[in-house]
Amino acid sequence: MDSIPFWKPYIDQSLANRLLALLRPAERSRLLSRAEWVELDRQQMLGRAGERLSHVYFPTNSMVSLLSNLNGVRNCGASQLGFEGMLGASAGSGVSASAFDAVVSGAGQAWRIRLNVWRGQCLASRSLRVIAARYQYVQLSQMGTMVACVHCHSLAQRLARLLLASTTQLRSPDIEMTHAGLAKLLGVRRAGVTVAAGQLQERGVIQYARGHILVLDSPALLAQSCGCFLQDERIYEQVMSGSLLRRHPHT
Repeated sequence: MDSIPFWKPYIDQSLANRLLALLRPAERSRLLSRAEWVELDRQQMLGRAGERLSHVYFPTNSMVSLLSNLNGVRNCGASQLGFEGMLGASAGSGVSASAFDAVVSGAGQAWRIRLNVWRGQCLASRSLRVIAARYQYVQLSQMGTMVACVHCHSLAQRLARLLLASTTQLRSPDIEMTHAGLAKLLGVRRAGVTVAAGQLQERGVIQYARGHILVLDSPALLAQSCGCFLQDERIYEQVMSGSLLRRHPHT
């Protein structure tokens, strides 16, 4: 008896990144004709603080953490991005150096474009410049929210927010990350993360084993988190759609 073939759902990878999906088809096709489809490995360094980026990246199912280097001694999470964003948005406007250490925290795929190619494409395309500028606004807003979150919300709330953001950016409930990795992103001691994650596991919200966190109950995780996750989502939708900017026509 012939075996039944296993069919995987088809995903148009040219649309798998939300910023690329905002472009008109012809413009997106032109940009991606100069891009590479690459695998990103966990802990791979894509950029170092203060150094020139060689490429810009558009993740599709991977995640990149931006870490603030404190005198070369300790790295703390400043932001993270996945399929909704890009690494190197400012390069199109002439800022080629990375402000942070950019490290792959979730393995997967991405579109990669050489820096000089990206800059040339931005010079030729107003749409690309607008998308990059709007995304930079989103990142700045998210970083501001993160600073406030550190001072105003508990570790348990912040951990829940980070896990929600990670599952959203990876488009998967399975997060490959250790407690030490979570502690670095949150800027806290590992012991605190272990306690907070243990409480989530006891309530059946997550399952943790061997460096993998599986989110079992997203609504419960959302209820545990602060309002910062939903605020970030709302700002992203408003800014990238242009609705927030249309309220202020002279900006």
